Amino acid sequence: MKYGDKITTRLRPDVDRRLRTFALVRGARITHVINDALDEALPGLDDIRAMVARTVAAATGEEATDAGPR
Repeated sequence: MKYGDKITTRLRPDVDRRLRTFALVRGARITHVINDALDEALPGLDDIRAMVARTVAAATGEEATDAGPR
């Protein structure tokens, strides 16, 4: 899978039902509800960069440095 490929996933039936019902009640598109939920659940890019730096540092035996926002 390439980085820019569109993501397609299969939801459990109970999650699909809740997602569709929530979108209907909010009067929002399902894609907006999914984007909002993922945005809330996932760490920010700075946090992900720090996680990657720590992982690389651990793998190479180096000390991780905080490069700050980019």
